[in-house]
Formats: sequence, C-alpha cells, structure tokens
Amino acid sequence: MRDKLYAYLKSQKTGVTSNELVEQVLKIKGSPPVISEKLICTAIEGDRRFALDEHRLWRIVEKGGIPLSEAEFALISLLTIERIDKLRVIVEISAQKLKGGKITERFHTVINHSSSVIPSLQLPADIAQEIKECGVPIERAVRSLLNFIGDAVLVGYDIHSLINQLNLILQKSNEDIENSLLCLKHLTKRLIPDLYQKSLNEAASFLKLPIIDVQRTENEICTIAEIFSRYVELLKKEGFGTVEEILEFQYPNIEYVDFRKYAFDKNFLWAIPQKPGVYKIKNKGGEVIYVGKAKNLKSRVSSYFCNTADRVEKVADILNNVYTIEYEETGSELAALMKEFRLIKQYQPKLNQQLEVHERAVRYGNLKNFVLILPSSAEMSLDLFFLREGLPLQQYEILKEAVNFSEVERILDSMYFNTVGMNCCLPTQAKDNENFNNFPKNPYESPFSKGELMELTDVEIGEIDIALSWVDTNKDYINYINVDTVGNKDRCLKLLKDYIHDEETLQKKHFRVK
Repeated sequence: MRDKLYAYLKSQKTGVTSNELVEQVLKIKGSPPVISEKLICTAIEGDRRFALDEHRLWRIVEKGGIPLSEAEFALISLLTIERIDKLRVIVEISAQKLKGGKITERFHTVINHSSSVIPSLQLPADIAQEIKECGVPIERAVRSLLNFIGDAVLVGYDIHSLINQLNLILQKSNEDIENSLLCLKHLTKRLIPDLYQKSLNEAASFLKLPIIDVQRTENEICTIAEIFSRYVELLKKEGFGTVEEILEFQYPNIEYVDFRKYAFDKNFLWAIPQKPGVYKIKNKGGEVIYVGKAKNLKSRVSSYFCNTADRVEKVADILNNVYTIEYEETGSELAALMKEFRLIKQYQPKLNQQLEVHERAVRYGNLKNFVLILPSSAEMSLDLFFLREGLPLQQYEILKEAVNFSEVERILDSMYFNTVGMNCCLPTQAKDNENFNNFPKNPYESPFSKGELMELTDVEIGEIDIALSWVDTNKDYINYINVDTVGNKDRCLKLLKDYIHDEETLQKKHFRVK
C-alpha cells in the first residue's frame, strides 16, 4: 500500500490531500477529512519518504540524507607495533571529531598491554615512557574510543582494516562497531585515479601537504584531517551534498541493489534515524524473517544494501527474502538489546536461527542491585531500569518536566526496601537484621518470599542476564545508583531527583553512587 501511495504522490505535480489519497488509492469514498488523515498516517507510519506540509497536503521527500555541513565525522588513527612473533598489536589511538569543517573534540590514548606482551614489542623510547606513565588496558581504551565517537561517521585512510582490528578487541563482549565508514583510500582511487600507490603519504604529497616523518597517531590524524578536508571540497564541486552520497561514491564497480522488488527505496534508508533501536525484516507474505538490534539504526539497516562487493552469505539471504522493513527507536542500546531478545522469542525468525547467535555473557558479581538511568526514545524523557537480584527487571519511562515520583517511590519500595515487610533493609545491610535468615541463597529467589523460590520465566531471566552483562561492559560510561551502598530509600529518591533535574547531558554527566 505504501508503494501505491508513493507512486500516486510521485505522479502529482502538487501536494495531495488526505481525502484524495483515500479515495484514489485506498478506494474509500466519503471519508471525513480527519479520518482520512488518520488512515494515511497509519498506512505510512515510520516511512519518512512522506511529508505533510503546512497546508495539510501530502508530498514526497525527494532527497534524503544528511547534509555534509550538518554531519558529524570522527577521524581515527591507530599505531600498531609488530611483536617478535610477527603479530601486530595496537599501542596508540588518536581521534578527532569534526562538524562543519571544524574540530570539536580530540581523543588520544596509549595502550599498556600485559606483562607478557610488552617485552615482545620494540617500542620507541617516547612511546614506552608515555605507556609507563599513562597507558591503559586495550579493552578500556577501545571502550573509551567508542564512547567518544558516538554516532559519528568514521573516517580513516584504511578505515575498514582499522575497524576490523578494533572489532577483534570487542569480540569478547559480542559487540562490533556499527558506524558508517568513509575510507580515504577508496576516495583517493576515485578522486585521484592517476595516483599509482595511493598511500597516505603519497596522497599527502600529491596535495602538497607535509609528509609524516614520525609515526605517531597525533601526527597522522592531522594529515588525515587535511586530506579529508580537501576531498570534501572536491566532492562538493562534483555536486555531492550529503553523507549518503559520498558513502556510496567511495565504492567503485559494485553491484547496486535493485530496489524495484522491495516495498521501499533508497530514500527510505536515508531517512532512518541514527538512533539505537530494533528492526524487523519481513518477506512478501508479511512473515518476520529476521530481527536485529542496532546502536545506529540507519547505519546497520543501510549496510545490507550498500557495498555489495563485501557482501557475505547471511546478507544475501536477507536480500533474497526481504520485502518490507520496520524499525523502532529505543533510547539506548540496552533497551534495543532487550527488545530484540523479546521479539526473537516472540517471532522465532528463521534467519535468526540460520545466522550467528551471540552467546550472552554470564552474570557478574559486583553490581547486583541498582537503578540504571538511560535516555528514552521520547523527547525530554529518561528510562529508569530497576534491577534487583531475584526479581524481574522493571523499566519505567519518566518525563523530566513532569515526573511521577510517587510511582518511582512505589517501585523503589517494591524492588529494594519493602518498608512494610522488611523494615527498609537492603541486601548488604541485612546481616544485622533479624530477618537476615529469610534472605534467599538462590540467585533467582525473591528476597521477600521468606525462603520460597520465586519462579522467573525464561524471558525474565534472559532480560536480567542481558542487562547485567551490558552494564558490566559499559559501567564506566553510564549513569546508575548502586542501591546496596546508597543507605536508604529517601537518599536514593533524592539522588534520582537531583539527577533528573540536572541540566547536564547524559553524555557528559557520570552520576554514580558506588
């Protein structure tokens, strides 16, 4: 139906009323204007190819994509050193964020590998000294980089090789980098075809830029920034105005996807938001054949239809069966993970069974009872996740300007404090309480059941494990209150109120009580 609406609108030179679309496309006569508009809104929900203008006329959004001037880019450089056994390890990472052609933030770190790795590296004296003074473990360095880059388009001279190295580090936590990738090496081949070797220094020399004589990432990142700036100007002169256009341009001689067999086109992909969320891929019969989650919906969903030279079999299976795609934004990656888990349980899509299934990490031991504070998909709202060992996870969305604190207090009571039955005691405080023997020894036993086992469903247990695993991986970059150490309900409630009313952004404020 969306395709029919799209085709009809595309055939019209001016905007079209909801009534006309209902009569001509839906074949419904005599519908009141308000009902007609609701019908059309329902029919095209989530499809950003359609726009309703100020005169209540429907129009087609002809050109999607993010203008280059509004896009955020993150330039990345890695320094690797060869070990005695010829394997290469990352010892330094630098990055810069750019928006509107200006540097907005910088990132730099050196890696302190284990004592078994360091002796096998022949490190330059300056790097060795810096590592000794301020080096960090590789997992922490990569996690810090992920926090820095956010949703930016990633730019590097050989960016795909670079991201593959970083993804190897992330394999332990079953993650990978989902951002869109812009490869300066590919762009060099397209923009300067006569340049033979096309190395970073050769591209710099051709553009009359300084040659890198000291191999440090901070030097390389400056050269990358200069080359990228020059290429953007060349691309603009060639008529490229959006991120999506240059992402597509960088790959020569690839097999482009034929969108005519799908119920959507490239504009639909370009309009997908760069937000966390889940997506459902359906076949022509309406069956859900694949469910996925993404930190960046736009990048992940679009990746199935771009750069088909690198396409693997699993993507080919999706392309051969997909007809429609539906997506839903979530406020955070955790919410997306949990939504994906529930949808897979609900639909049991056949391609999810055939493709990779990531094992969930086991529960960890330090943080057990806490309130997690994350962004919500709704504007000016937050998601609160209440986790208590032995109880089902609870999620509650709050509007920052109109918080229902009575409901928050009720959840705190029922999850942690149980002021009626347990005299406000917390698990870590229970040893001094006469009811200590009533606290469960089984990890899935209710703390309020006086020793009786609380039956949790597989879905509830799965949600708890997903949340604990995700928090353990991201605990240095998220906001939470550790209820075990907070003291009492009033203190916990005050901390929540302080956080909710704080003007600082979630990305900048690290609000924890450990």
